[in-house]
Amino acid sequence: MQTPRDGDTMPSDQGQSRPQPPVWPAGHRAALIISIDVDGEYGVIAHHGADDWYWRAQARYDLEAGVWRLLEIMADYDVQGTFCWVGRAAEDRPGTVLAAHRAGHEVATHGWDHRTYASMSLEEQREDLIRTRDVLASITGSTPVGHKSPFWRFNEHTVPLLQELGFRWNMDIAAGDLPIGMRPHPELPPVIQLPPSRLWDDYSFFVDWVMPPRHAFELWRDDLDVLRAEGKLMCLTLHPWVGGRPGPSRALTQLLDYAIALGDVWIARADHVALWWQERERDLAAGSPS
Repeated sequence: MQTPRDGDTMPSDQGQSRPQPPVWPAGHRAALIISIDVDGEYGVIAHHGADDWYWRAQARYDLEAGVWRLLEIMADYDVQGTFCWVGRAAEDRPGTVLAAHRAGHEVATHGWDHRTYASMSLEEQREDLIRTRDVLASITGSTPVGHKSPFWRFNEHTVPLLQELGFRWNMDIAAGDLPIGMRPHPELPPVIQLPPSRLWDDYSFFVDWVMPPRHAFELWRDDLDVLRAEGKLMCLTLHPWVGGRPGPSRALTQLLDYAIALGDVWIARADHVALWWQERERDLAAGSPS
């Protein structure tokens, strides 16, 4: 499946030269988004079924402890991230959503009950997005502008629908290491695609396999080094019941120690990165310096 992009935002390999690294705000050489998917029990229910009480019991850690540890870590480092909420988990614990919002973190949508969008029709996705967005808006007083699809499973309806509903960013498509402006509806503002990676997901280290936290940190550190040299973007994905556990949380603290010590990595919310990228693309199109 190909999703329409907003013009030639990615270079082809037909004789074109490699683009120069972008200049991030305030002279930063790279950008880092810490996104946290708050699934509650609903992610494992969607994957393992409602009757698998082992996985449901494991995932209860999400809202009982993990999300609070991650909030404390990010407060200690004075960094802001993006919390992608499953609607039912937000409805179960509105106070936790509000705590993240009041701490300065972005609140984004992650599906109503973590069912895959790939299996939904256009109207089913519309209902799911609006229902989740409205619940989060009723809790925080701010309308979410970002979306990450459950399991990163989307279909041809997802990006056009996000654009139609006024979302400003999406984090589903690993189509490189830079944001991409997508405009299936040419008359509407683009949806900025912020590229994720399963290598930047705590599941790959602590659920699919069980590894020491330093292994996750070392891979993320090495990737960040390359991205920093190239002027690009890392979108980290954590889950409170996985990366918010005591040992695995050290992977995040080690990465933050490293990134902050570099002094030139922009650690920012997804909506801030998407807005800056959209303005940069508009300036470039108009011939203004970035």
